[in-house]
Amino acid sequence: MWRILFFLFFASQLLGQDHLRLNVDYASFKYDQSHSYVEVYYSFQHKQLEFVKYESGFKGGIVIQVLVKDVQRDTIIQGKAWKIPIEIEDTAKIDPNKNLIGATAFLVEPGKYQFIVIARDLNNLSRSDSVVVRAVINEIPSDKLWLSDVQFCSSIYPSDNRESIFYKNTFEVIPNPSLIYGLGLPVLYYYSEIYNVNVIAHDKYVVEWRIYNSLGSIVKSGRKIRVKTQANAVVEVGTVNLANLPTGTYRFVLIAIDTVENKGVSSSKRFYIYNPNVVVADSFQIYGGYDIASEYAGMSEQELDKEFAIARYIATQEEVNRYKQLKGEEAKRKFLAEFWGKRDPDKTTPINELKVEYFKRVEYANRHFSVGNKEGWRTDRGRVYIMYGPPDEYERHPNEIDSKPYEIWYYHNIEGGVEFVFVDKSGFSDYILVHSTKRNEIRDDNWRLQIAPN
Repeated sequence: MWRILFFLFFASQLLGQDHLRLNVDYASFKYDQSHSYVEVYYSFQHKQLEFVKYESGFKGGIVIQVLVKDVQRDTIIQGKAWKIPIEIEDTAKIDPNKNLIGATAFLVEPGKYQFIVIARDLNNLSRSDSVVVRAVINEIPSDKLWLSDVQFCSSIYPSDNRESIFYKNTFEVIPNPSLIYGLGLPVLYYYSEIYNVNVIAHDKYVVEWRIYNSLGSIVKSGRKIRVKTQANAVVEVGTVNLANLPTGTYRFVLIAIDTVENKGVSSSKRFYIYNPNVVVADSFQIYGGYDIASEYAGMSEQELDKEFAIARYIATQEEVNRYKQLKGEEAKRKFLAEFWGKRDPDKTTPINELKVEYFKRVEYANRHFSVGNKEGWRTDRGRVYIMYGPPDEYERHPNEIDSKPYEIWYYHNIEGGVEFVFVDKSGFSDYILVHSTKRNEIRDDNWRLQIAPN
C-alpha cells in the first residue's frame, strides 16, 4: 500500500489542482528531561494561491493554523495561527515548481498527539486544505544511547543566522515536507540528534544509515566512525544521492552503535522517490503493462485484499465474484494488475492517471472523513467522494438547534444535477447517507424527518 501512497503524494505535483494542497511532516527532538521539542513543517506550491491585482502588483497569501490534540485526553492543548502575505509584480513570473516552506514548534510531554495543520487562501478562504499528523512522543531515557527523529531536508548548510526559522545547531536546515525525492531533487539531506553519548565506554562509536526498498532489501548504506567528545548530545547530518534508484517507496534507517557494549539505537522514516527515467532491472513479471515487482511484490495478502476492498466501488459484480475465488498472493497480484491495467486511460504514459486520481480521493477521504477506528474510505461520505469527486457545492449544518447535524452535497454535472444528504445520527460525526437524487443511490424524499432531534 505504501507504493500507492507514493503516487498520492506525487499527484499533487503532477496533476493540475483547483484547490489548496498542503504537505506536512514533523520531527521530535529532546528539550529537557520531561519535554520534547516537536517541529511541524509544511509546504504548498506558490502557483496554488489566488492573487488580487493592486496598483503596485499582485497580493496574495495564506492563513496557517496548527493545533495540537492530546489523543488520550481527546482535547486541543495548544494552537497557533498566523498570516503569510505575499506580494509579486507579475503572476506570469510565478515558478510553477516553487514550494513555499514554513515551520513552527511546540513543547510537549511524552504521549500520543495529533498535529492538525489547516491552511486557507487569504484571498479566498473557501479554498483550504487540512492535514492531520499522528505522533507518538516517547520519553527520552538518560542512561542509554538515544536518537531523535530523522528530519528529511532539501538542503543543509552551515549558518550563523539565528533569526531564521530553519536555524538549528549552527546549521540552516531546510525541511522537505513532501518527502519526495528523485526528479528535480536527487539528493536527500538528513538531520538527527544523538543523545547520551557519555554513556559510551569507548572513545569511539559508529553511526550507520541504510535505505531499504519496498521488498525489504538494502539498496544503499553508509558507515561512519565518530570520536566521542565532551558533549552529551551531538548533531548527525548527511546526504544520500538517490539519482540511480527507481520510483517507489523507501525506508531510511539511522543507527548509532556502541560497539564495545554491542548496543545500538535506531530511528527510521519512510520517503518516496520519483525517477521515471530509471528502469527497474529486477522485475520478475509484467501483467497488462504493470510491473508487478515494483507495484505489488512488496504487498502482503492482507494489503492486497484491502486494496481491492477500496477499489470495489468501481468494480463490476463479476470482478467481485472472481476476486472472492482467488487463492494466494500471486493470483491476487495478477488480478489487481489486470484490474487497473484495463482502466488505464493512457497506456503510453508510465502512470495510470485514473488510479492516481482514485487513490488521491481515497487519501482525502481518510484525512477528512475518518471516524474512530473507521477509515474515511469506508464511510458514506468517503464513498461518495471517491466515486464522484468533490461536490460542486455543499451545505454544512453541524450545530442547528432543531435538528441533528447534517450535510448536503450538490453535483451540478451528474445526471443534470444531483444531491446527497448525510446525517450524523449518532452524534459522533459518523455521517450516514440518507437520501440522494442520483440513480442507484438510496432515496428518501422525506429525509428531513431523519434529522429531527430525538
